[in-house]
Amino acid sequence: MTENKELERRDIVIDREMEVDDDNPHQINFYIETWFDVDRKFDLNINAEDGTWLNMYGKYDPYADDLQIECEISREESGGTYFDYTPTGNETKLIKDMLAEKLKYEHHQTPQEFCEQYADEEQTLGG
Repeated sequence: MTENKELERRDIVIDREMEVDDDNPHQINFYIETWFDVDRKFDLNINAEDGTWLNMYGKYDPYADDLQIECEISREESGGTYFDYTPTGNETKLIKDMLAEKLKYEHHQTPQEFCEQYADEEQTLGG
């Protein structure tokens, strides 16, 4: 993470498990592994809490080129608390690039092709 708390490539990993949203066939939902100090980045104080961690989820619409990030503070004892995070321009580009790389590696597809495959599968299953 940079001095101004901007995420860098080494700070995150795009999980290989991703899916097209059931309600929005143009949206890819994916998990972002956090390899950075979440307390420092988000001005939290959870690192010292046992059984507490931060989950980070991405929602990307490659047709509208829209990226949204939702974070969940998970606590074993009391469930989760959610907040939205608006990434910087550099972070947005980084996350979109890393998602495209992961899709190319795992599925040999672009983000649009991944969504189109889902739409084709839905039509086949639907009749």
